[in-house]
Amino acid sequence: MALGYLSILFIIIAVVSVISIALLFTVKEPKTNNVIFVVTAILGVLIGYISVTALPSNYVVSRIVAGTFGIVSVIGIVLMWMKKEVIAKFLVAISVVFGVLQLFFF
Repeated sequence: MALGYLSILFIIIAVVSVISIALLFTVKEPKTNNVIFVVTAILGVLIGYISVTALPSNYVVSRIVAGTFGIVSVIGIVLMWMKKEVIAKFLVAISVVFGVLQLFFF
């Protein structure tokens, strides 16, 4: 029963990730784009946290890599604050994509 809930959670994370990244690069309205950026960045940090806590404590290298994906999202937030919007969006998108791939496959 619990594995069914977990698979539903993974599907929801994947769908929300794809939708948020697609909207991040297609929406032109500045306020809406900022909201989508924040949602995508929080999703990147959340996926990084889930990836780190899902791995056993003796998988040190894998945990460091998973944590790095969350940190990349935080770097994207800092770059957005510094008005480097294209690089910030790219880093947040990379964080979410690689975080989801790491969460699902590694």
